[in-house]
Amino acid sequence: MPEISDIVCAVVDYGTFQSLSTKLAERVGKCYYYTPFEEEYRTLKTCAIGTGMKNVERLDDLMSPEIIDEVTHWVFPDVGWGGFQQYLRSIGKPVWGAMGASDYELFRTRFLKMLAEVGLPVPPSKVITGLTALREYLKDKTDLWVKVNRFRRDMETFHHLDEAHSLAEFTRLATNFGGLAENVVFVVQEPIKDVEEVGYDGYSVDGQFPNKSFFGFEKKNELYLGAWLHDTQLPKQVRVVNEAITPLLEEIGYRNFTATEIRGKFFTDPTFRMAGQTQEHYLETCTNLPEIIVEGAEGRLVQPQFAAKFAAEATMHYTTKADDWKVLRVPEDSRRWFKFYHYAEDDGLIHFPPRQSDEVGVVLGNGNTVEEAIDHLKENFEVMKNEPVAIELGGFADLIQEIEEAQAKGIKFSDQPLPDPAVAIT
Repeated sequence: MPEISDIVCAVVDYGTFQSLSTKLAERVGKCYYYTPFEEEYRTLKTCAIGTGMKNVERLDDLMSPEIIDEVTHWVFPDVGWGGFQQYLRSIGKPVWGAMGASDYELFRTRFLKMLAEVGLPVPPSKVITGLTALREYLKDKTDLWVKVNRFRRDMETFHHLDEAHSLAEFTRLATNFGGLAENVVFVVQEPIKDVEEVGYDGYSVDGQFPNKSFFGFEKKNELYLGAWLHDTQLPKQVRVVNEAITPLLEEIGYRNFTATEIRGKFFTDPTFRMAGQTQEHYLETCTNLPEIIVEGAEGRLVQPQFAAKFAAEATMHYTTKADDWKVLRVPEDSRRWFKFYHYAEDDGLIHFPPRQSDEVGVVLGNGNTVEEAIDHLKENFEVMKNEPVAIELGGFADLIQEIEEAQAKGIKFSDQPLPDPAVAIT
C-alpha cells in the first residue's frame, strides 16, 4: 500500500458529507470532491456546492479518463452510485462504498426480502401499489406507518392516525406524484410498541465490524448523544443484526459506514451509508478515520482510535427564510466543530444555496463524560451567537432520561453516572 500522503482520493456525494472530504484532505496527498450538478441549463446554486473547501478541489467531470487514472481511492459515503463503484473496483480501484447495498434503504420491499433471506424476523407489512389503493386500504384503519419505495424526496414515512388526519397528506401526494401516482409502491406497517429503539453506528469492511464503535440515542433530526462501546458491550439486538448481515456484506464487498435502527426483535431501518447526525462526530472523535477509509477501501479492517468517550451533536437551523441564499461566518479556530451541508466557501464565509430545508449542518461536542460533551458542544456553538442559526439544546434532557430508562432495562450506555438532565439547558 502506498503512503497515505501519496494517495489521491475522490469523494462522491450529494452535499451532505462534504466535511468528509476536508477531513481526508488533512492526510492524503490530494482530495477531489464531486456532487451532481448536470442539467441542461445550469445554475450557480448547483455548480457552487463544494467550491472553496480547504485543500479540496471540486470536480466537474468525475468520469474523465484522466481523473479515473489519477484517483487512487474512491469514497462514496452516501446512497447510490452502486454500478459505478462496481466498475471502479473491477478495474482495480480501491472503493469505500456500499456497492449497491444502499438500495435496501431506498426500496423498502427489497429490504423486507433481504430480512427473510438473512434469517431475521420480518415486521408484518402490507405492500400496496398506487395511491388510490393505499387510500382505500387505510380508509377504515388507524395507527399505521406508511413508507414509500425510492421516492423519499416526494414522501417521507408518515404516521396514519386515521383517514381524517391523513387527508392532507393524501392530497399532497396526489399533487407530487401526478398522473403516475398509481405506479408508486408503498409499504404499510403496524407500530412496534413498548420496546426500546437501539442501533449501530460504525462501519464494516467485507462483513467485518470493528472491535469498538459508537452507540447512541437520537432525537430525530435534532440531537445525538453517543458513547463508544466494545463490540461485546453492544446490545444483544445490535449484535444479532450485525451477525445476520455479515454474509451479505461480505458477498457484495461492502466497505463503508454502517448504521441500523432496531425496535425489539425487528431490524426496521438500514442505513448502508454514512448516517447524518449520528456519524458526523466520527470526523473528530475518530483520530485515524482517514486510515480506516483508505485501508478499508483496499479490504483491510483498521480498528478505530477514539479521542473521546462521548460525543454530542446538534442540528443547526437557519433562522431566516429557508429558500433564500444563506451565509454564516465561523471563526477559523472553531471551524472543525461545525460540519455543514450543501455549501460553498469564499473569503471566510460559508454560503448555502437556496433549499427547502433550513438545516445547514451540525455542531459537535466531545468529552470524557456526558456533561463534558454537552458543555463542549455549547461552548463551540457560543461562537455563533451573533449568527442567524439556532439549535435545540433542551432535547438533551429528554435524551438523558431516555438513556436512564434504557439502562434500567439492561441496555448499556456507560459505566459512568449520567448528569442531571438540567445540564442540557443550563
